[in-house]
Amino acid sequence: MKFMKKRKGTTRGYPKNVAVALSGSSLRLEWLLRLFILALAGGLFFWGWRLDVADKGFKVGLPSPRDYYVLSEVTYLDEDTTRQLKENLASRVLGVKVIDFSLVPIVRAVLEDIDNPSSWSYLPEGLVNILKALPSSKRGRILDVTRNIGLQMLSLDNYSSSSTDLRGDLWKYLANANLPIADKNIAYQILSYLFTFVVETDSETTALVREFYKSSVELVEKVLKPGTLLVKKGELITPGIANLLRLQGYPESRFPNMQLAMVLLMVFLWSFLHRYTDLQEWRQTSTIRMTYFATLLILGWVMQFGVARVNALYSGIGTLPIVGWGYLTMPYISAFYLGLSGGLLGVMISSSNSFAYLYSMFLAVLITVLAHAVFKERPTTQGKAFLKIELVGFVAVALWYAFSGVFYHVPLLRDMLFVLLLLLCLGGIFILLLPLIERVFDVVSPIRLMELTHPSNALLKRLQVEAPGTYHHSMMVSTLAEAAAEQIRANALLVRGGAYYHDIGKLKRPQYFIENQIEGENVHDTLSPSLSALIILSHVQEGINLAKEYGLPSAMIDFIAEHHGTTCLSYFYNKARRNGDKVDKDQYCYPGPKPRSKETALLMLADSVEAAVRALGPSVLDITTLDDAVKQVIEVKKQEGQLDEVNLTMKDLSAIRQAFVTTLMSMYHTRWVRDKK
Repeated sequence: MKFMKKRKGTTRGYPKNVAVALSGSSLRLEWLLRLFILALAGGLFFWGWRLDVADKGFKVGLPSPRDYYVLSEVTYLDEDTTRQLKENLASRVLGVKVIDFSLVPIVRAVLEDIDNPSSWSYLPEGLVNILKALPSSKRGRILDVTRNIGLQMLSLDNYSSSSTDLRGDLWKYLANANLPIADKNIAYQILSYLFTFVVETDSETTALVREFYKSSVELVEKVLKPGTLLVKKGELITPGIANLLRLQGYPESRFPNMQLAMVLLMVFLWSFLHRYTDLQEWRQTSTIRMTYFATLLILGWVMQFGVARVNALYSGIGTLPIVGWGYLTMPYISAFYLGLSGGLLGVMISSSNSFAYLYSMFLAVLITVLAHAVFKERPTTQGKAFLKIELVGFVAVALWYAFSGVFYHVPLLRDMLFVLLLLLCLGGIFILLLPLIERVFDVVSPIRLMELTHPSNALLKRLQVEAPGTYHHSMMVSTLAEAAAEQIRANALLVRGGAYYHDIGKLKRPQYFIENQIEGENVHDTLSPSLSALIILSHVQEGINLAKEYGLPSAMIDFIAEHHGTTCLSYFYNKARRNGDKVDKDQYCYPGPKPRSKETALLMLADSVEAAVRALGPSVLDITTLDDAVKQVIEVKKQEGQLDEVNLTMKDLSAIRQAFVTTLMSMYHTRWVRDKK
C-alpha cells in the first residue's frame, strides 16, 4: 500500500510532476511514532501535574495550601462584595405592611368597649386571664390607656401618617402614659394583637421590594496590583477567590482533563502537518530520517519537562539544544518547524500551569526565531557552534526579561544566575551530544563536513598519494560545484564534501582512468569495450563500499551513487558496435539513481563540465568556447532526463551555467595570457 500525492504545474521551483510516496513500512513507522509521541505527551503531562499540582494546587471549599499573591495587575468584578452589599441593603427591608380597611371598624368597636369583658373574646386567652387576675382599679387604668391610645392611632389624621407601620409607634405613645412599665407592656400586647388584624406583612411584596433594592446595586469593580495578598494559607477558598486564582494562572488540584484532551488533540493534528508543508525529509526520505525528527522532538519535550520542574516559567529554554541540532543537521524550514511548533507543544505538555504558558511560549518563540537568524551562516567548528547557541539563549532571555519586567515582575538575581547556569549546561549538552547524534542517525553537520574535507583526512590522503590525477580532478569539480551552489543557495559545504569523495572508487584501479594515466598511454586500448566499461562503471559501487568502510555519512554516499546518474558510456558502446559485438546498451550505463537533490545534481553537472573542458584542451581560447561547452553539457543532461527528479528551475540552470563559466574563466585566464604572448 502506498500513499501517493502528485503536484501538477510548476510551483516554487518544483518540477511539473512530483510524486510523494510512502511505502507500507514507512506508513506503519509513521503511525508507530505518532502513537509513541502521543503516549509520551500524555505521560509527561500527567507526571508534571502529579509533581507540581496534585498536592499543591488549590480547591474550592478547602483551606488554602499556601499564601497566594497577585502576579499581574487584574481588573475584575468582585461578585462576593457585590452580593454582600445587596444582602445588606435587602436586610434593611424588614417587611412591607399592608392594611385591611374592612377590619378597622371592628377594631375600633372593640377598643371603644374594651371595659366590657364580652369584648375580650377578640383577645388571646393568655391576655384575658391576665386581665381577669388584675385588681379592678388597676385593670381599669390599663384599659383606659389602651382605649385612648388605640383610638388615637386609628384616628384619620394619624392613620394616614403612620399607615406603613402602626405598631412601630406604640411605644412612642405608651412612653407618655402614666403607667408602670409592666402595665405598659400589657397595654402594648393588647394593642399589638388587635392591630395584627388591620396591619400585616405581605411576604410577596416584601420579596419584590428587596429584589428592587438589590438590583439598584451596581457590580463592584476592583483593581488588584502585583504583590497584593489574595488569600492566606489556611483561609477558605471561596468560588470568587478561586476565579481570581485561575485568572492569575495558579493551578487547581483537580486533574485538568480538558487541558490534557486539548494537548493530545493538538499533538495528533500537528503530526500530520508535514504532509502539507515543504518538509522534504518527511516526504522523500528513509525511515531513519523520520525517526531522527521524532527523536529530536522527544528530546526537546523531555528537556522542557525537566526545566519546568525547577521553574515552569523557563521551560521554553529547553528547546535550545534541539533548535541548535535542527539548524545544523536539517533544512532551515524543517528546523524552524521543529523548534517553533514542537517547542510550543512542549511548553503545554511540560506544565499544567496556564499562566506559565504565556511566558514560556514567548521564550520558545524567541529562541526559535533568533536561531533562525543566527544560524543562517552555519558554524563550522564546535567553538563557533557553542558561541552561537549561547548567543541565541542570552539574547532570547534578555528580551524575555525585558518583557516580563514590564508586564510581570523584575527578575531576581537568583533567577538570573539560575538561567545563566542553565544556558551553559544546555549549550554543553548541545556540543557533547552532537557527534553522537550525527553517527546514530547518520546526519551531517557543517562541523563534521569541515572534518571530512580537511586534507588530513585518511581517505583524502590516500587519494592524493594513490590517485593524484583523480584528487586534482575532485578539487576542480569541487571549485565549480561550490561556486554554483552559492549562486542558487544550495548547501555549498555539502557540495564541497561530496565533490571531494565522489570518485574515491577509482582508488581500486586508478590507472584505468584517464586523469591518472601517463600522457600517450591508455590501457583501454588493449581491452575489450565491455571490459573497459565494466571497470569504469564499477568505480561507483567500489566508491560506495569504500565510503562505508571508512564510515562516511550517507550524504556523501549519495554523491558517489548519483554523480553519474544513469548516463551511458557512449564511447565504449559505439566501439563495441563497430567491432560487431552483440551488445546490450544497459551494460554500458551507470546503475544510478539519478540525482535527487540540488547538491548531487550540481556535482553531476560540474563533473561533466570539468571533463568536457579538459577534453577540449588547447582549443579553449575564449569565453565563448567555454560558454558553449557548459551550455552543451547542461542541455545534454536535461535531454537525457538526468535532472528530472531535481527541483531546479530554468533560472537556477542559468545561474549554474554562469557560475561555471565565471569559475572556468579564472582557471584558464593564466593559460590564455601565456598563449597570447
